[in-house]
This record gives sequence, structure tokens and C-alpha cells, in this order.
Amino acid sequence: MIFLNAPIMQDKIIEFVNGYTENGLTFKLKSQKGMKLVFETNAEDLEAAAKLVKNAIHAQSWGAVLYFQAGVEK
Repeated sequence: MIFLNAPIMQDKIIEFVNGYTENGLTFKLKSQKGMKLVFETNAEDLEAAAKLVKNAIHAQSWGAVLYFQAGVEK
């Protein structure tokens, strides 16, 4: 699982990440508590998956100015 700590635009982030697929990788929201969003993924390299999602969000017109953290949920 990966997590995103995002204080704003959580609905937009959830919608984007739930629908995001690349090279067969998929993501699905598992839990949301405060500003922490946890996503299940079929990725084997979780660090790479977290970085991929972070970069994909920043590539969006609405995500370019967002400040958030992405990492691996242990």
C-alpha cells in the first residue's frame, strides 16, 4: 500500500488515483483519515509506485501547485 498526505483537494486526488493506471498498475482507496489517504496497489515496487503517483498528480494542471507527501504504508 502507498499513502498520500494531502491537506487539500483530497476528493480530486482520490478520483484521479482511483482511476489511474499505467503499465498494468492499479490503485484503489483503502482508507482516509484526516489528511492521510491510503491506497492499495498491485505494484511490487511500492516506492516506485508512490513516486509514479506523486509525479502523475503534479503533472495535472490542478496538481502542479499542490504540496503533499507520498510514501509506502508499512
